[in-house]
Amino acid sequence: MLRRLSAPLRRSLSTAASRPAWAMIYRVSTAEESAAARRASVALAPPPLASRVSVPRHAFGLDPLRDAANNLINVFGSGVLAASGHGLLLLGTFRNRASAASIFQHQVPSPAPFEVLDQAYAHSSCCDPMRLARFVCNPVTGELARLPDFDGAEDAFTAPTGLLTQADGGHGPPRRYAQLSVVDEGRRFRLRRLSSETGEWDELLLPSPLPAGRLMHMNHEVLDFGGRLWWVDVSWGAVNVDPFSDRPELCPVELPGDIMLADQQGEAEMKQLLQRRRMGVSDGRLRFVEVAKDEPFRIKSFTLDEESGRWMLEHQVSWRTLCPEAKAAPLVAAIDPLSADLLYLTVPVGKGFCACVDMRWKRPVESVELGRGVNPSKCISSFVLPCVLPSFLGSSSIPGDHSDPFLFSCNEIMSIY
Repeated sequence: MLRRLSAPLRRSLSTAASRPAWAMIYRVSTAEESAAARRASVALAPPPLASRVSVPRHAFGLDPLRDAANNLINVFGSGVLAASGHGLLLLGTFRNRASAASIFQHQVPSPAPFEVLDQAYAHSSCCDPMRLARFVCNPVTGELARLPDFDGAEDAFTAPTGLLTQADGGHGPPRRYAQLSVVDEGRRFRLRRLSSETGEWDELLLPSPLPAGRLMHMNHEVLDFGGRLWWVDVSWGAVNVDPFSDRPELCPVELPGDIMLADQQGEAEMKQLLQRRRMGVSDGRLRFVEVAKDEPFRIKSFTLDEESGRWMLEHQVSWRTLCPEAKAAPLVAAIDPLSADLLYLTVPVGKGFCACVDMRWKRPVESVELGRGVNPSKCISSFVLPCVLPSFLGSSSIPGDHSDPFLFSCNEIMSIY
């Protein structure tokens, strides 16, 4: 069942009465500096500023380092994996022990907790199997609910994961949610479903709907749209599924013909492509944005027509028009979830800054420096994640079995896991 811990969050963003507010959540979350901290916190800021998530150190369940002679240190980190359409966040934490000598070549520190946010870096130095945990987080109330682990799942660390919420009649707090993973490098799709009503996983293997020989690169965050979860490959399109269906079926949606790449892309090509292409939900519709890599760095925005299943070109403008002195192509940071006209771009100049542009009126709106500690290279996907903040989040709890006796304080939760 879901184990939950609650604490208020620091909040610096007011919610407008007429429409839900939203935030750009920095994908790399950090640990509270104080070992005594008992709460998660989110420093919410108005876009284009990035909002930061801090996870209590107790949530990592770090093991005592008993053998100082081995110079072992605790390696741990966390990140924001996905957001639901109702404003809940899916967080992932990892922890392990590592040899300090393999990380620090010139000076070996005393064994002590050490935070490593780059997960690939942690993999190269860790001496034990990676231990993982996933939490659903209400970013307004601070409630955290840990999801049950995948029993014996070797792909738990690498499988892309999404979060889907459903509300009664489309209004009010979500009543249930599902967490899913897609694995096997896209050749087959393993669908794991978790209902908050049962607190248990079930698993299905589904055939791939992709053309023969085509593999999916799913380094884009999973989207919650139209009662379905969407896994995105920015080189050709997306697959989506209703995880609550009695007979779930993966449905493909290809990108526009002049955008879709016919040839299979490698990992290096996909990493570069992902910086210039994003899919997201905006104003209740699915949208796709591309920034051309060559001058004049034309930016195109498409909207999916749900009846025909085709992408319609909605806006296009060159980066030169928006920023005449530009010398490099911008990178796509986020699609505004509330306005179909606004787009957020990362500009790699100096320490970098994030710019909001109006695609309809072809003008810049606002720009800010990325700020200290915000490093886009730390994330394999976009470094920020759009998250709406509807008003009911402040008075609702994460869906689950509220008769569940496993309601613990932070200390009690960490003594179990």
